[in-house]
Amino acid sequence: MVSANRIAGSLFFLLGLGATVGAVRLDLGTPSEPQAGFFPFLGGAALMTLSAILVVQDLRGRSDRTESFGNIRPPLLALAGLTAFIAAAGPLGYVPAMAILTVILLFVFEVRQVWAFVVAVLVVPTGTYILFDWFLGVPLPSGPVDGWLGL
Repeated sequence: MVSANRIAGSLFFLLGLGATVGAVRLDLGTPSEPQAGFFPFLGGAALMTLSAILVVQDLRGRSDRTESFGNIRPPLLALAGLTAFIAAAGPLGYVPAMAILTVILLFVFEVRQVWAFVVAVLVVPTGTYILFDWFLGVPLPSGPVDGWLGL
């Protein structure tokens, strides 16, 4: 009987293989000057490695221990937050969309201190905007709210 770990490991190995093949078709560049395919290649290689480890452990009988799945609500809320971020980034701009994502993730991580909540909602969107736009030169979506903020 084929276990779920072996099936999942094999499927994720194939997904990682597809990512690495697709990344090689792009220009990889060098570690000091990475091109478009560099990080997808690393991600695919990591996925293939971890999947292979899971399959080998399953074949050796070391992955038979089962654990409770746990509460599904936090990961679903985080996924909903990422979906809301993607949907809101275009119309609202990066900073407000990141603020929405930050609020949702703070609820997922059960942050209860009001001061930490307020600081995170102010610092994370503006800090990541400064990092990506100013320092790294990554073009970010801008919306009407960004104009009000002077960004």
